[in-house]
Amino acid sequence: MSRIEGYGVKKLIAGSLAAAVALGMYVLPVQAQLNPFTRAGFELSQEDINLLSAAAKKLYIDESVSVGTVETWSNPKSGNTGSVQLLGTFDYKGLPCRRLQHDIRIKDVADPFRYLFDRCKTSNGEWKLL
Repeated sequence: MSRIEGYGVKKLIAGSLAAAVALGMYVLPVQAQLNPFTRAGFELSQEDINLLSAAAKKLYIDESVSVGTVETWSNPKSGNTGSVQLLGTFDYKGLPCRRLQHDIRIKDVADPFRYLFDRCKTSNGEWKLL
């Protein structure tokens, strides 16, 4: 497989990851028994997901955070690490939104996984994924 084709596969995996993380954040505790990140070498523990989510939350909850700000997370138990960067702010249908870029390094996997999330603040104050 060429490097370009490999990149396309990574984009596909990243898109799947975004959906899985979104589901993982809102699914009942039963989700802890099922790990949606066991495919294609992408394995995150529930603790990894919690750390990743906490880092991201710092960037979208505080509306005064500057574009370009980066939060990092690290789990010594799993060996996985990552960063979340606020790429931009925008309005969508009158809602304030934030675009976040996640870079995740899985222990023993050479290349990081990268994906984007857009979150918007609803009228009741909750931040939802677009």
